[in-house]
Amino acid sequence: VRGWLRQGRRAYGRAPWLFSGFTLVGGSAQLLGQTVQNRASDALAVTEEPVLVSMGLVLAGLLLSVGSLLWLNVGLLGGAWIALEGRTPRLAELTRWRTAAMGRLLAVELLLLVLSLLIMATAGLAAGLVSLIHPLLALVPLLIGATLMVALFVTQIFHLPLAVAGGLSPVATFRYGRTLVPSHGWHLLALIVLMPLGLALLIAWPLAAGLLVAWPLAICSLSASYQEIVGPEDRGVLDGAS
Repeated sequence: VRGWLRQGRRAYGRAPWLFSGFTLVGGSAQLLGQTVQNRASDALAVTEEPVLVSMGLVLAGLLLSVGSLLWLNVGLLGGAWIALEGRTPRLAELTRWRTAAMGRLLAVELLLLVLSLLIMATAGLAAGLVSLIHPLLALVPLLIGATLMVALFVTQIFHLPLAVAGGLSPVATFRYGRTLVPSHGWHLLALIVLMPLGLALLIAWPLAAGLLVAWPLAICSLSASYQEIVGPEDRGVLDGAS
């Protein structure tokens, strides 16, 4: 795992200003979309604006927020792939709009969101029911739910490269992630634990600048671990075909 993190740092170090600058642009667009969405929602709640106008702004803000986040992640992954090959990525290679890859990523993100909500809702409902018998029994379904959430994170840690570079559908991405657990489960769990800890230190000092380094560094480290475990094959993420 430490080797993957080192490879990620070296990949990021090939174009640190490009990676962080692109993260700034994509992150700013995402925040702008979120701001528009929130303000339009507030206006809709107090009926300060016509309903159609507010709903249109909410939809526009949502599209900008989601689209810019997908564009950012897919672009960073493409840049990380290039850097791990030993080349220095160019701005055009990060900013290229990859419609099919972004669509696959959005689909798998929605699938994981639905699964997460089902786990949390089921655990919460079960905890409420068994608490009628004894309050301490509510801990059992909550612990089971937490365990399932951790398992979901571990099995789906590679959903970004699998959906984008691997070209897999949401269901295929989910199934492939599960096949990695028997042979690499502990390594993936360690990566989930160690990578956020290191990123938290970067984000904490200083907050804004740290985030601009932490996010592309995480994508580079994730790509390095994916290439070692799954393989470096790319199905169009670099040339924009998919």
